[in-house]
Amino acid sequence: MEDGVRGLAETFARSIQPDRDAIKAAEEALKALSAQPGYAIAVLKVIAGGDALGADVRLAAGVNFKNLVKYRWVRSPPARRGERRARGPRVRAATSAAPPRCPRARAQVPTELAQESGTQAIPDAEKAQIKGLLPGLMLSTPPLIRAQLSEALSIISGHDFPAAWPQLLPELVERLGGAGEDLAVVCGVAATANSIFKRYRNQFSSNALVAELAVTQARRRRGGRAAAARPSCDACTRAADPAPCPRRAAQDAFAPVALATMQRLAGMLPGVAASGDLPRLRQLLGGARLLTRIFYSLNSPGLTPLMESQLDDWMAAFHTFLTFSHPGLDAEDAAGDPDREGASAGVKAAVCGVVDLFMALNEEECAKYLQTFVTDVWHLLVAVSPRAGDDRLAMSAISFLTTVARSVHAKLFADPGVLKQICESIVLPNLRVRSEDEEVFEVNPVEYIRRDIEGSDSDTRRRAAADLVRALTTAFEADVTALFTGYVAALLAEHAADRSGCGWRSKDAAVFLVMAVTVKGKTGERGATTTNALVNIGDFFAQQVLPELQDPDVNAVPILKADALKFVTTFRSHLPAATLLALLGPCTALLRSEAVVVHSYAAHAIERFLALREGGRPKLAVSDVLPVAQPLLSGLFGGFGHPDSGENEYLMRAVVRLITFLGPQMAPVAPMCLKALADMLVEVCKNPRSPGFNHYLFEAVAGLIRAGAAADPGALASYEATLFPAFDIVLSNDVQEFHPYVFQILAQLIELSNPPLAPVRSAQHTARSARPARVPPLTLTRALRAAAAAAPQAYMAIFPPLLTPVFWERPGNVPALTRLLAAYLAKAGQQVAEGHLTAVLGVWQKLIASRAHDCYGFALLGAILDSLPPSAYTQYLPTVWQLLFTRLQGSKTPRFTRGFTLLLARAVCKLGVDGVSRSMDAVQPGILAMILGQVWVPSLAGVEGAEEGKLVAVAATKLLTESAELYAQQPLWQALRGALDAKLKGTDAGGEQEDAGDDGLDELGGGYSAAYARLANASVPERPVLTEIADPKQFAESRLASFMTRMGATG
Repeated sequence: MEDGVRGLAETFARSIQPDRDAIKAAEEALKALSAQPGYAIAVLKVIAGGDALGADVRLAAGVNFKNLVKYRWVRSPPARRGERRARGPRVRAATSAAPPRCPRARAQVPTELAQESGTQAIPDAEKAQIKGLLPGLMLSTPPLIRAQLSEALSIISGHDFPAAWPQLLPELVERLGGAGEDLAVVCGVAATANSIFKRYRNQFSSNALVAELAVTQARRRRGGRAAAARPSCDACTRAADPAPCPRRAAQDAFAPVALATMQRLAGMLPGVAASGDLPRLRQLLGGARLLTRIFYSLNSPGLTPLMESQLDDWMAAFHTFLTFSHPGLDAEDAAGDPDREGASAGVKAAVCGVVDLFMALNEEECAKYLQTFVTDVWHLLVAVSPRAGDDRLAMSAISFLTTVARSVHAKLFADPGVLKQICESIVLPNLRVRSEDEEVFEVNPVEYIRRDIEGSDSDTRRRAAADLVRALTTAFEADVTALFTGYVAALLAEHAADRSGCGWRSKDAAVFLVMAVTVKGKTGERGATTTNALVNIGDFFAQQVLPELQDPDVNAVPILKADALKFVTTFRSHLPAATLLALLGPCTALLRSEAVVVHSYAAHAIERFLALREGGRPKLAVSDVLPVAQPLLSGLFGGFGHPDSGENEYLMRAVVRLITFLGPQMAPVAPMCLKALADMLVEVCKNPRSPGFNHYLFEAVAGLIRAGAAADPGALASYEATLFPAFDIVLSNDVQEFHPYVFQILAQLIELSNPPLAPVRSAQHTARSARPARVPPLTLTRALRAAAAAAPQAYMAIFPPLLTPVFWERPGNVPALTRLLAAYLAKAGQQVAEGHLTAVLGVWQKLIASRAHDCYGFALLGAILDSLPPSAYTQYLPTVWQLLFTRLQGSKTPRFTRGFTLLLARAVCKLGVDGVSRSMDAVQPGILAMILGQVWVPSLAGVEGAEEGKLVAVAATKLLTESAELYAQQPLWQALRGALDAKLKGTDAGGEQEDAGDDGLDELGGGYSAAYARLANASVPERPVLTEIADPKQFAESRLASFMTRMGATG
């Protein structure tokens, strides 16, 4: 072994040692080595080093190689054109020397984009070596290492296959065709091909995809389908007899050899099974599973004529594997890890997935195989074990039957005897709670909740069985409802006969079955919207659900408590308001339950009840909820004291909903609640691990501020005193994910304050003198601490550190910081203009240069225009226009053009046509007319919204009536007049009125976003523009009439 490879292997060995310092040193060494040429090849040599290096070392090398490919196979994109660091002028006051007539200087760009030169890609020569070595390694490495290489190969093929890796497919075809009965080679090639072809799953058919999959498709597709699916490869189209190009030959090249291999495996199956060689049998079944998955991938976009011609042979092989059984293999799997899928179950689940796909997409072609596979799947489900390792098989098989029940072939299940067997043999066994489910309920409640109420339970047997019940109910509503009603009664009788034992399992199944039969349609906002009229929801609720909720022992049979809470949450739209109000008491009591699932479901039910709306207003009235608000609030905050619920997202979401629902009525308890929330914030700063909880925590803070300020504006000082120490910890500890939230709440506090914001010289001096060059969090916290200690609302001490570049380098901070600067401009415009406007414009300059952030640059500049007197910024306007024109000329986008259109309209309304024209003439005389004709007028049609439409309509009117120079340019003037007329036809002076009762908290459903999460409770309603103009149409008609009269008189 080469010395370099041996040394690299030793470094990997150190990286998996238990010594943390050794791991860190090894990681630093690997990082340095990865920058050297040939590193990827050396890693592959370690992976291929054999058992002498140790499996753990080779696996570590495999993981490293996968990550290397993930981040360095292609170079990270550098800053786009127009986002590079400028060599042109910074924003500065205009001087007597006019700027260049033709501005081509690039604008300054945000630091994060300027510094991001992109990660260096692996050299092309090294890539070629990797692509030559990787397929062979896939055949010779153990399964765990092969899994890492498979992921790496998927990434590479996603970039390079087929165009830049044309030799891959022929090599795989050759290896698989020559594998014979060598199952190791079969599995290795099939794993490689599966990694490549899985990208076709869940894709819609398109010309490009058809071309990539099959060259013969356009030739063979029948009738009118040929033209729509014709491949679009120009080179091959021009050829007289086009040969399969790499992009179009994937399916044609691989499917025949894959079929031959599948048939060979099916033929080998009886002999290998009879030999008793279980490892070889597992290998054979694993190869068959991979080939089945490849077949699934190649046919996901649609059935091609080639595959249709092979369908009989494929289906015969699938039938062989679906009906295969080996007692010895099954017994060994059952005795092993119960969560691990067996080899036989794996290939059968893959086959069920294929027939389900064909039933859904190719019902006509699948019809002749349907009876065979329905029978096979039926027998399989009757015999499938309840072990977790067989879950995927059970779900895939039930999904196939569900697809059949939703099709025209549902008549296969129409016989009452068949329906009875389905219920007894398939539905009920898979609906019953298992010991594994109980364990998840108790040990991993977050996962149980995720599966059960978050809409993510498609990976459970219960959901699959419930979907089958719904499909059968849709097809045979009366028969299925009557049948399952009988089974529900029997299950409830079992529960009544054994209340102290395991009878609760029967009631759990009964509740789940009733919900499956009853719910025909539902939404997240309203729960069940369409129900089965043959089921009496009210009787079942009163007799079976309500007693569970009213049970004084909140810890008794927790799964039934959770079922009852889920039932009332699902059917909340169908329960009277009085019933929902009465349920708040039991739900509050269940917040004391020790089971995480139960008190989470109780909080979820409370939140959904309060969010429910009817006729545009809340279904529950504030006056009705107010008497129980104190117990509700106490119960919700008390829930955080449960073990494992200190950061319970459902509890905090319910707190937010209650705060928003009660509004100003929360003011008396707002200080106490804010103190509790501030303490929670300090605690989660130590280890932020629940993004959803953190988001709703800040939503609750913002909601209390909004509610408290509405009732008593003077309370803001006490809120600041409570929150600033916690914010200090967030910033001093540099908890970056919390920075956008803190900035939004600071903006909210400023917006609610009365101007002017008090300047504190000592605090400002402290902030400035303490400001380090590259550690702004410490600077900001010192300023925040000094401001809080010196005087209430002393926010100007915080302002200078906010302009520090490192804050703006984090993309998630940009929207919140822009909002915060706009708040300062609105409330302390004079103070900003006197000492900080140049720095603010520097921030604007960086934002406007970025395609990602230019919209925030327009928002910031709009705030400057709205909040400051023109005398404060007119000296900077020439350079501002110059930078904007540079973007328009070099790298405009539709969003940038729209933002520029609105900004120019705002400037015209604020400064008048003459003011805008003079500032633009300093850049280039007469450029306003050019901008109007080439950019502004063509963009007016794309401006939507009542307020924005009003803004551009008024600006267009001013342009038409305030400038004789523009009137003299009649083509431009007439084009502008036509654009104004078209805009006024769609402008409603009153705008669209939102529902007055909407609290805006439906946005809570969005929750946390990794990039930026806007706080709904801290948002500011859009302020109406130009309030002095009631009707833009009337304004335009009046101004135009006066102008035309005046021009007629002068003419």
